[in-house]
Amino acid sequence: MKDYSYYQYMKTRTGEKSEASTLAEFIKNDTMFPKQETEYQELSEYLEQNPYPAITLTTFDETYRDYQDWLNH
Repeated sequence: MKDYSYYQYMKTRTGEKSEASTLAEFIKNDTMFPKQETEYQELSEYLEQNPYPAITLTTFDETYRDYQDWLNH
């Protein structure tokens, strides 16, 4: 199992033509984003309190599931 934060995973999603890539760009440019965080609840709360324009929490949920899969492969 890999030992990377959600932020580190999302850096791998930049450059795609997808909502995940858009979210990754927002996260990359957010100086307050919890870069070492791995826990869903903490990340979800941060995004609820600091929403990005045109990004839904559904996109976060999907990318978090992808992150979990990525960690286990």
